Amino acid sequence: MKKLTTLLFTFFTISLFAQVTVEEKTVNIGGSKEGFYVSIPYGNKKQIEKELKDELKDWGGKYKDGDFVFVDDCKLKEMGKNTFDVYASVSENPEGGAFVSLAIDLGGAYLNSKEHGAQAKVINARLHKFGVKAAKNVVDEEIKEEEKALQEREKELADLEKEQEKLEKEIEDYNKKIADNEKAIEDSKKNQEAKKSEIKDQQEKVKGVQQKKEAVK
Repeated sequence: MKKLTTLLFTFFTISLFAQVTVEEKTVNIGGSKEGFYVSIPYGNKKQIEKELKDELKDWGGKYKDGDFVFVDDCKLKEMGKNTFDVYASVSENPEGGAFVSLAIDLGGAYLNSKEHGAQAKVINARLHKFGVKAAKNVVDEEIKEEEKALQEREKELADLEKEQEKLEKEIEDYNKKIADNEKAIEDSKKNQEAKKSEIKDQQEKVKGVQQKKEAVK
């Protein structure tokens, strides 16, 4: 029960931390602008910048990267017929993950929910979807790295098991050799005793022949 409670608490903590949030607020991108502030729980600045670039290139405008991202003449069907410009930047979250600041110039006014409710809702949903996708892509890369490390550990274990099998086989071979040698030693001892008896008999024969010679007068 205690283990289950710990697992549930861990899952709840991870779920809470893993939330992507989109907040409408004033952002500083080449100056203060009304915009959106996206909190992405995973990934560093470089990773999220890449994800943001991929996302904004789908918005149909002319992408330009510098101190901040500027995309000229974007057009999204959900936003209506008019084009719009996008300003965006990414900053690192010291506690993990990153923040994306984004402002949309509709042409004379920056997008905000008070004046452009329907369009702000579209962008809010789009940014949330982007944040979720970016975080999952980052975690996918982490999974690949961890799976690669797991495969390496599994290979190391397989090598250790193979080495153990080799050593056990060597011990088995040594034990068989020892047993064979011990049997050979016992056989050798018996053969030595038999040979000693043969030598003794032969010595008697030699002695008898010598006596035969000495008896010749």
